[in-house]
Amino acid sequence: MLLNLCLLIASALSTLSLYLGAASLSYWLILPVFVMLYAAWAVIYLLVLFISSLFMPTKEPIKKPKEVCRFFIVETMEYVMGLMRTKITVKGREKMPAEACVMISNHRSCFDPMSALAVFKERRLAFISKESNMKIPLVGTYIYHAGFFGIDRENGMRALRTLKSAAELMKSTEIDMGIYPEGTRSKTGELLEFKPGAFLLAKRADAPVVIMATRGTEKVVKNFPFRSTAVELEILEVIEKERVKALSIDELNAYVREVLENALRK
Repeated sequence: MLLNLCLLIASALSTLSLYLGAASLSYWLILPVFVMLYAAWAVIYLLVLFISSLFMPTKEPIKKPKEVCRFFIVETMEYVMGLMRTKITVKGREKMPAEACVMISNHRSCFDPMSALAVFKERRLAFISKESNMKIPLVGTYIYHAGFFGIDRENGMRALRTLKSAAELMKSTEIDMGIYPEGTRSKTGELLEFKPGAFLLAKRADAPVVIMATRGTEKVVKNFPFRSTAVELEILEVIEKERVKALSIDELNAYVREVLENALRK
């Protein structure tokens, strides 16, 4: 966890400097000072990101995701999931295709995409999310420039244009695109109705579909801060792009749903 390591080093050096330079600093105050400085460096990190985001426009279409934005997003997500005391395991990682793919999963909490971003660091992964997420200060700017898309769930034509733009970006830059076809979080754990957009995206992008089961993310807030949470991401199956092309959207929808339902029952 690079970000946490950098914050620890900065805090340690700052504490050491204060201890050596201030004769009045008691040995017993070293730990409290270290903790306060750690928090201060974390705030400075966020402040630097926020100030830099003010100079990044979000009105022009993204032709190529900015790797520096993706780097900071991935490092921050790994850091946040660590702070939330999550232990994320990935099953079936070896099944991931070498080419860009559409990653489809069930949706349990806001920590679903955060978990995926934290553990699939080697992939150039972005997500299609609800449009309001793109308007969050700092967050919206960085995810926009990393290749994320906000989709208007209430306007079918705008949603289609978004999916078309995402497919074009996938083909031109070979990034993975994650999407939750339920469209919103399931509060019961049962799969909600799938929207067809995820499968339309895969067809337009001529990309394989990765079916992933997400387990445990709904417990993160409930367990924090007293208990850790085991989160599991399992790659169930990869539908090759030739089969994606051959199947209809309804057939893809039904098949992916069946695979996920069977896996989540276990």
